[in-house]
Amino acid sequence: MVPWAPETTALTPDTDASPSGTAAASESIRHVYRSMQDIVFETLRDEILSGKLPPASSLNTLSLSTRLGVSRTPIREALNRLISIGLVENIPYRGCFVRKLSVDQVIEVYYVRAALAGVCARLATRRITDAQKKKLAALCEKMEKDKPGEDLKAMLKQNFEFHNIIFKAAHAPSIEALAVQYYHQSEQFRALSLELPGRFEEACREHRLILNAILARDAEQAETTSREHQLNTARRIARSLGYDGEI
Repeated sequence: MVPWAPETTALTPDTDASPSGTAAASESIRHVYRSMQDIVFETLRDEILSGKLPPASSLNTLSLSTRLGVSRTPIREALNRLISIGLVENIPYRGCFVRKLSVDQVIEVYYVRAALAGVCARLATRRITDAQKKKLAALCEKMEKDKPGEDLKAMLKQNFEFHNIIFKAAHAPSIEALAVQYYHQSEQFRALSLELPGRFEEACREHRLILNAILARDAEQAETTSREHQLNTARRIARSLGYDGEI
């Protein structure tokens, strides 16, 4: 048995033991932990959106901890984030499960998205910067040149970048946060919508209309085209799921 000895802190010659050095070390530890939490969140989010974790899948913290090789703390934090964006639900006395949205819920989410996207586009006509205009134009051109279905992950990434620029250009942090939240809440259906025949090309044309309205500083047209863009996505998704009602 090794005899007990008081615990000491080993310092290398380069270690800064000053208050500022300790603060820097603490900040570094927090950054590493935050990065791990982000990695776990993004991994689980992508598995849900890709269907690797299908609706109703159980998300047990111990099993996930073992599979991903991390402690249960970042797993719990990631699950809380997934619950907040609507991809996971926590059922009392049963645990966390991948959420399954009904057609009615899909339509409801897209109604909210349409309202938020419309407001952001309206505000962006007055507040967007020249740099943001250039980024939007470049993204439109890039997506218009892409071949549908060639790289779904890249398509989804560019689609988010396009909308996120408009969210930020609104310069309304509370609205931006809600717009991003509902964007992610509808992600599991967006991949489906872009794979529907003709939808990607249709979405690119709609993006161009939104951009043109923003560049023309036409608030009414920017809001209308943004709202219709979201509702058209909802219509295509709903029809693919067998819904033939009006949206």
